[in-house]
Amino acid sequence: MLVVIVCGILLLFGIVLSVIWSGERLQPPPIPHTLATANSGSPQRSPRLAVHTDGVRLFLWWAAVFTAIGTASGLLITGAGGRLIMRLLAAASPEATGGITEAQADVGEITVDGTISYLVFGALPASVLSAALFLLVAPWLPRGRLAGPSFGALLLVTLAPFLDPLRADNFDFNFVGPGWLAVIAFSLLALLQGSFLAAFAGRLSRSLPLVTRERWIGPAAPLAPAVVLFPLGIVIAVGALVAFAIPRALPWFLAVRASRQGVITGRILLAVAVVASLPFFLAAVVSIVTR
Repeated sequence: MLVVIVCGILLLFGIVLSVIWSGERLQPPPIPHTLATANSGSPQRSPRLAVHTDGVRLFLWWAAVFTAIGTASGLLITGAGGRLIMRLLAAASPEATGGITEAQADVGEITVDGTISYLVFGALPASVLSAALFLLVAPWLPRGRLAGPSFGALLLVTLAPFLDPLRADNFDFNFVGPGWLAVIAFSLLALLQGSFLAAFAGRLSRSLPLVTRERWIGPAAPLAPAVVLFPLGIVIAVGALVAFAIPRALPWFLAVRASRQGVITGRILLAVAVVASLPFFLAAVVSIVTR
């Protein structure tokens, strides 16, 4: 019961933040002067070392936002919310109590160990993936408060039927349900995940400065979870090395992605992904609901 109460408090906190910050929009940091002049072909060339270090500074800003929103949404939304949905479905299927799920968990038992396992191997990886995708497609989403729910719907249609939580071949839906309740609950969770990512990323981006020699503890603090989440730390470390070796690559990519042509191309790609995934999503929903 204690785990359920804690998850409920965390989810409620995530919902409140999503509502309060729903008007926030991701604001990229200014490109450091050395990189801007390097990319513009200015005759006033910056020292080579400064160009490379500024490439790392810019990368670390994006890595900090990515780590923070991925970890926070994993704890507050996919972690707490997903665990509560599991409890809800188990309560709605008392005949399934004692059964073994696909993840080798006991139906009806919400334990601390099981919750930690779900968080580490399920919720956090899913949230980190969704955070990376959000930062990639953010300029291509609708402006304003529709950005978050739109991204959540995008996740729901394009990823849920193939990865989780709405895989048709997940045999958990054979004995845990009803199917319509599972579809509604997980759909709402996906929309909330998108809303939280957009809200938190927008709020954080407005207050997070670039790392400097004089001020680095505060701007680098959001990277702290990457130390504990070992694979994520390795990815960020490799990314920093690449940013140092090729400092102009990230500013170039960000400029292309946010350009008018980049936004048009990105929205076309998102539309194609939705159209291609929609039949599989509908098939998965029908399969789950009719069991």
